[in-house]
Amino acid sequence: MTTETKPANTKSQARYKEIKAKIKAYPHLEEKIYLHLLLTLHEKQYVSIDNIYAQAREEASTFRYDQDPGSPNVGPEHWSSNERRLIRRLTLKRACDYLSDDEIDELIFSVVKRDYIYALENIANLTDVSFGVLADKVREFSNIPFIKPLPKEEVMGLRVSLLRHFISDHLEYIRVAKHYLTVRDMAPLVEHTLGSAAGHGRVGGKAAGMLLGHKILQTDLSAKYRDSIKIPESYYLRTDVFEDFLSINGLTKYQNQKYKTPDEIRNEFPAVQEVFRNGKFPDYVKKQCRAMLKSVGKHPLVVRSSSLLEDNFKAAFSGKYQSVFLGNQGNLDQRLSNLLTAIGEVFASGLAPDPLLYRRERNLLDYDEKVGILIQKVVGFKYRHYFLPSFSGVALSRNDYTWSPRLKPEDGLVRLVTGLGTRAVDRVGDDYPRLVGLSAPTLRPEVTVEAQKKYSQTMVDVIDLKANSFEVITIDQLLGDEPLPGFEGIFSLDEGDYLQTAYTRVSPGRYHDGVVTFDKLLKDSPFPAMIREILKTIEEAYQCPIDIEFSHDDKHFYLLQTRPMAQMMDEGQVDIPADIDREDQLFRTQQYVHSGRVDDIEYIIFCDPRAYRQMPDDHARHQLARIIGKLNQQLAGKRFILMGPGRWGSNNINLGIPVQYSEISNTKVLLEIAYREGNYTPEVSFGTHFFLDLVEAGIHYLPLFPDQQGTFFNQQLFDAAPNALGAVLPAAVDFAPYVSVFEARMLKEGRPLHLRMSGEAQLAVAYFGAGP
Repeated sequence: MTTETKPANTKSQARYKEIKAKIKAYPHLEEKIYLHLLLTLHEKQYVSIDNIYAQAREEASTFRYDQDPGSPNVGPEHWSSNERRLIRRLTLKRACDYLSDDEIDELIFSVVKRDYIYALENIANLTDVSFGVLADKVREFSNIPFIKPLPKEEVMGLRVSLLRHFISDHLEYIRVAKHYLTVRDMAPLVEHTLGSAAGHGRVGGKAAGMLLGHKILQTDLSAKYRDSIKIPESYYLRTDVFEDFLSINGLTKYQNQKYKTPDEIRNEFPAVQEVFRNGKFPDYVKKQCRAMLKSVGKHPLVVRSSSLLEDNFKAAFSGKYQSVFLGNQGNLDQRLSNLLTAIGEVFASGLAPDPLLYRRERNLLDYDEKVGILIQKVVGFKYRHYFLPSFSGVALSRNDYTWSPRLKPEDGLVRLVTGLGTRAVDRVGDDYPRLVGLSAPTLRPEVTVEAQKKYSQTMVDVIDLKANSFEVITIDQLLGDEPLPGFEGIFSLDEGDYLQTAYTRVSPGRYHDGVVTFDKLLKDSPFPAMIREILKTIEEAYQCPIDIEFSHDDKHFYLLQTRPMAQMMDEGQVDIPADIDREDQLFRTQQYVHSGRVDDIEYIIFCDPRAYRQMPDDHARHQLARIIGKLNQQLAGKRFILMGPGRWGSNNINLGIPVQYSEISNTKVLLEIAYREGNYTPEVSFGTHFFLDLVEAGIHYLPLFPDQQGTFFNQQLFDAAPNALGAVLPAAVDFAPYVSVFEARMLKEGRPLHLRMSGEAQLAVAYFGAGP
C-alpha cells in the first residue's frame, strides 16, 4: 500500500469545488458516490481506507477503542456527522489528487446508473405498469451521460423486463435479444411508438426482428460493412391500439372467427375486411398519426403488420398478414384518411383465412393474438414520377435446393429484383427474379443467352406519385430520358447474341436495350460478400438459419425484416434403387432436388395442365382452387401428393392454380408440371413466402419438365385409372375433367408407390415396388 503523500500535480481548489458540485447534484446518492470513490482509491492502492478513517478520527479528536474489533463486547462503531463530513472531504481530496476528470465522472455516473437501473427494474417488473410511466423512466436513464457500460450481469434483468414490456415476451427471442438490445436502445423506440400513454402493448414480431437484426449487425458485423447498413425511419403502433380499435367499433366478436370452419372464415372475410377498413380510430391515434405525417412529409410509406406471433422461432407467419403501400401525396387530411384506412386493412388481415388456418395447424388458435403496425418510410428515390428502390430482395442463410454442385447449402441464397421487394417474396405472374447462390454469385440456373433473357425480370413494382398508388409497370414504362441511379449494376445491354455488362456509364438513350441481370452488381461490387456475412452474422447470433428482407437505395443497404427460418428435416443420404424398370416409374426428375423420402403414398391429386388450359373462365379456376382446399382437408392425415400446372399459388391465374397455403398444407409433396407447349414454366419459388411455408411444413417441392431430357412422366397410368374424386368429395364431381384423385395402389396392381429424392445425385424417382 502506498503512502498518502500528495503528488506534485495536485489539482486546484476550483476543481475540488467543481467535482463536489457534481456529486451534490444527486443528494440521495452522495453517500454511495463517496463510498464508491473511496473503494476505488483503495483498490488502486492510492490510499488505504484505514488511513482515511484514522485521519478523520484524528482530525475530529475521536477516542478509538483498543479492544479487538471482533470482540462480542464491542458494538459497531457509529460515525458522527462531523466524522462523516471529514471522510467525504478527505476522500474527495484524494480523488482530485489521483484520479482524472474522466475517471471521476465514470465513478459518479456508474453509481447514478445503478440507482436508475434498480428503480427502473422495480417498475418494469410490475405487470400493470403503463407504457407512459415506463417510457419516462427509460428517457431519464438515457439522459445519463454515457461513459462506460455497466457489466452485463448487472443490467440483464432490466433488459429482459423492458423487452417483455415493449417488444416481445417470446422466450426464444429474449434469449438472443437480451445480449444485444440495451436499455438505451429502448429510448428511440419509445419516441417513435404510437399508442395511449396509459396503455400496455408491444410493437410486435416484425418490428422485433428488424430491431434485433440491425443491432446484431451493428455489434458483430465487420467494420467495413457496418456503416452501410441501416433500417428505414419507422413508427410503431402498439398492439393495444388493436384492442382499442376493436372495442370502439364493436368488433371484438370477430376475434372468434378463428373457431369457425375454413369455409366460413373464407366466405366471411371480405365483409370483415370492409368493416375494418371503415372503422373508427381513437382520437389519440388520429392525433399521433397526424403528427407523424407532418414529420415525414410526403415521403411514400408502407404500412406493415407486426403481430405478436409474427416472425417468432416456432412459426414465422411468412406473408400471412398484409402490407399496404401508400403514395402519401395530397393534403394532410387526405393522407391521414388513407393511412387510417390502410391500418384498418392490415388489422383485418389478422382474421384472413391463411393466418387463422395456419394458427390452427400449429395449435395457436387459443393464443390471444394482437396485430401491431409497423409504419415505415419506403426505401428508395424519386425517378420521373415514380418512387422505388434500386433493388430489393430476400436472402436465406441456408439454401437446401441447389442447382449446381458448386453451390453449398450453408452459403445461402438471394432472390433479387429491381424495384419494390414485393416481387421477390410473392409468387408473381409471368416474371422472374434473379436467383443468386452465394457460393458462386455469378452462376445462373439458365445457361444460354436466350434463356437468360426469357427468365429475366420484365415488370417492376413502384409507387406512382402522380396516381398516389402502388403500381406494377413494365421495365420499359419505368425507364425514361433521365439517368436511373444504379442502372449499370442492375442491367446488361442486349447485343443480340450476347448480353454486355455495363462497365461504363450507359446513356439513357440505350436504356431500352437493358435486360435485368444484376451482373455488374454481382461481379464487381462488395454486395455478395456483404450479404453473405450479414446472413452468417445473424445466423450465428440466432443459433439457427435465418432469412431477411432488404432494400437498397443505391447508397445504403436497408434491413427490413429478420426472422428464424425453418429447415427441411435432414434425412441424410437417400439411396435410389438403380434397377427400377421404366414401366414401374410414375415420374423421374433431375432438377432442384432436396433429399427426402415418402413411402407408401396413399393418394395423388392430379390437375392436368392441358385440361387446366381448357377451363372456361377465371371463376372456374378459382373454384378449382377451393376444391383443392377441400380435398386438402378431406385427406388430412393421409400420405398424398399434389401434382398440377405451372406455379401453385401464383397471383397470375393463367400460370397456375391460385391456391392459398392453407389449401395445400397437408400434402407431402408439391409438384409443378411444365409442358413446353403450355408455357407453364415453374418459376423456382425459393425464398418466397409460399416456399418458406412449404419448408416450415416439411412439404417437399419438385418441378417436373416432362419434355426435358432426363425427365419422365408416365401420365398414361392416370389416363387408365378410375378417378376417385366423386368418392372422396362428392360435391366436386362436376370438376372431374380438371382434377383427379387416384388411390396410388390402384395405379399398378396394388403395388405401393414410393418417392425417393437424392439432393446429392440431384435425382427424384417415384416408383412402384417393395417397401423401404
